[in-house]
Amino acid sequence: MERITFYSYKGGAGRSSTALNTLPYLVEALEANEKSPILVLDMDLDSAGMTYLFELDTHFQDRNQNKTVYDIKDFLRGAQVWPDIVAPVLEEHELYKKFVPVGEKLGVENKAVLFLGVDDRDRIDNNEMDGPNEERLGNLCTFCKKNNFSAVVIDSSAGEQFSAILSMKVATTVVQCMRVTWQFRIGTFNYLERLKEKNTDKEIILLPTVVPNDREIDGILQLQSTIDDVIERINVFQLENINTDFIRIEQFGINEVERFKWKEEVLYKIAKEHALEEDEDKATKRYLKLAQLIASGE
Repeated sequence: MERITFYSYKGGAGRSSTALNTLPYLVEALEANEKSPILVLDMDLDSAGMTYLFELDTHFQDRNQNKTVYDIKDFLRGAQVWPDIVAPVLEEHELYKKFVPVGEKLGVENKAVLFLGVDDRDRIDNNEMDGPNEERLGNLCTFCKKNNFSAVVIDSSAGEQFSAILSMKVATTVVQCMRVTWQFRIGTFNYLERLKEKNTDKEIILLPTVVPNDREIDGILQLQSTIDDVIERINVFQLENINTDFIRIEQFGINEVERFKWKEEVLYKIAKEHALEEDEDKATKRYLKLAQLIASGE
């Protein structure tokens, strides 16, 4: 079973919108359905991204009155133990009932994608999360594997918050989102060097995000210059397990989408209703490529 974490070392990389728009193509690539769904987790505990994109923040509105509302922090706190890992009838399992079907919001079969969000108004101290969090999240992944889920997709927090470290630990594939600005590249590669020291064997897909149109600055066209810099950094840091399919001049990362500057939506779903703008159509082809790359495990 695939365990995919969308991660960025710095915030503002478009990580959540990239994950959101890749999901429907991942459903296709993994042939996910009601019997073999994808579970999506919002692990950005302090500033929920995916929860808002799925418009599920109201799911937690009556939290103080309705104690049955359940989010990922409740799971990590170990508020309830789920003794039966394998469910004879999946939809009757108490843990399954905590997941929210969101496929329709993506333009696919509703129960093909399930979601466990986060109430970021429920503020926590990191010390409150001390304990067997990795084991608990690992158990959640085991539950999904044993019950024939296609994948677990995690929208991580940024940087090296404990929830980001946790999201990275359980992943088999990491989509490393990185804006192309100088500060982003430096921070990302310094982080990847530290990750290398931990002897990680995860596949890391290096994905430039929100890539603007090429332009000349100080007499230099920036696209090829940026590609050269990224390749040089990979060589200097002697990084392994780094997939560079998106570090090519003909297909460099995910292009900037004008629509997303105002409203982040699911292009896959919009395309079913009307023609996309040129930048949107270009981006959908990149999301499709990313989903196929993840599904292939290459």
